[in-house]
Amino acid sequence: MTAGPLGYAHRSEVSVIPRPRSSPLLVVVVLASVTVLTPAPAHAVTMDAFGLCLKEKGATFYGASWCPHCRNQRATLGDAMSHVKYVECSVDGHGGGASACTSANVNSYPTWIFADGSRASGELSVAHLASKTGCTLPQGAERVGYAPEAPRPHAKIIEVPK
Repeated sequence: MTAGPLGYAHRSEVSVIPRPRSSPLLVVVVLASVTVLTPAPAHAVTMDAFGLCLKEKGATFYGASWCPHCRNQRATLGDAMSHVKYVECSVDGHGGGASACTSANVNSYPTWIFADGSRASGELSVAHLASKTGCTLPQGAERVGYAPEAPRPHAKIIEVPK
């Protein structure tokens, strides 16, 4: 073996010269569908869970069994109502006020008193209650019930005579 003109080793009968690869460069591009899992907005699973949250957040609903707006409020709450802290203000079905209502200075129905001491009178939507308390609603619950998005105290309050 001797060194050839390009410095490559070769045998006398066959030259071995490395060639640059002439085969086409194969680039494999893999396109993958990437699913990014992001947490869904925090929605309570059920209206029961919403009612439990209202209770945990210190929201109290004061009303009277004979009050039509209180009935509407209970209907708006649906399954949540079984967990809501509710104070019945009527004594024997008459508006005289139970002592808890008198000491809370409740003089119209329905009235909500919140943990921060604020209050709202009139039928409240579940969206308004969620906003006020920080509780989350089940998907679609905002459209359920009778109450508007914000309270309308002039339209849906029954004053309690003193």
